[in-house]
Amino acid sequence: MTDNIVKEYPSIAFLMEEELLLNLEPFDKSISNAPIIFFVPRIRKTNYDVKNDIIPKFKEIISNLKKNTTIVFNIPLGIGGNTEIISLIEHLSGFTVGTEVYYYYIPIAKIKPNEIIIGSYQQQINDPYFNSTINLIYKRDIKDLKIVSIPSSELLYTINIVNKYSTLVTTNEITKLNRSKEIRTEIYQNNIQSIYFDEIVNGLFDLRILSLSLTSSSSLGYIINGTIRSIEGFVKSLVEEIRIKLKEKEIKASRTKVTIFWTIDNNEIRGDKSVIRDLLRSKLMDYIAEVEIQDIDIFLPNMSTNIIIVCSHDDYKKVISRIDKNHHHNYKLIIVSANTFFNTVEI
Repeated sequence: MTDNIVKEYPSIAFLMEEELLLNLEPFDKSISNAPIIFFVPRIRKTNYDVKNDIIPKFKEIISNLKKNTTIVFNIPLGIGGNTEIISLIEHLSGFTVGTEVYYYYIPIAKIKPNEIIIGSYQQQINDPYFNSTINLIYKRDIKDLKIVSIPSSELLYTINIVNKYSTLVTTNEITKLNRSKEIRTEIYQNNIQSIYFDEIVNGLFDLRILSLSLTSSSSLGYIINGTIRSIEGFVKSLVEEIRIKLKEKEIKASRTKVTIFWTIDNNEIRGDKSVIRDLLRSKLMDYIAEVEIQDIDIFLPNMSTNIIIVCSHDDYKKVISRIDKNHHHNYKLIIVSANTFFNTVEI
């Protein structure tokens, strides 16, 4: 991979599709030759055995590790989780972390885009190659980043994750107390922004990892587990909202088609979105005759589609744009946003 190749293609999927003759190295050789390794696997477990999807993949890397390699762990590990990973490295590789191999903890998440916290086992950045790599990725000097100990980085990440998603969940739970359209409109007009499904589900993996590292009886455990239950309960609320819409409009569920638009990157680390999207479809099918998940890029309005559900702000904008171009106004569409206020548009 060269800089020119990376700049030419917008995504990994597009690169692999176009460059069929890429010169690929065997996995073990590429790991043993790499001076720095970023651990960013695709995690597809979504329940409380998520760790079982992480450890086997990491063991594959350790078995091919060479001396003086820098390891950057980009997956959230909860409180104390790095201790287990560091012990695993030393046990399987025979190298001492901090002197023979170097270890950093930088979970990737969309929390505070302007804040980058690096957990360093070495307590200082003494790896020139790592410095230049971080500078290349984040477009800033290593001195501008926050370098802290591994335990501190775990706690800071926990604070940021719990703050973000408990706040989002609180807004969603409170707005559910009154389903009146007038009340929702008044709340929205008071600068309470709608939160789309896509944004809030993004934290499920991180919250579950944190929950596994805490005792369920602790106060923080209650907060995290309550937040998880609220996010998972969003599907039930959305299905109920659709049922209310059908009743209000006197639309028969047996003659209704629902199309779900939720654009998801298949190369994302977390797999929660895909699982929740499938769950939403399954729950809707308990009440509605036909429910499909469709790609927004090939969507064309048709007379058989009564209700459209959009699960992100970007999907909403794309749906509206496509309908404006292709809708012939001889049939009615109901567009429901899967967000805090379940904003509905009839076209």
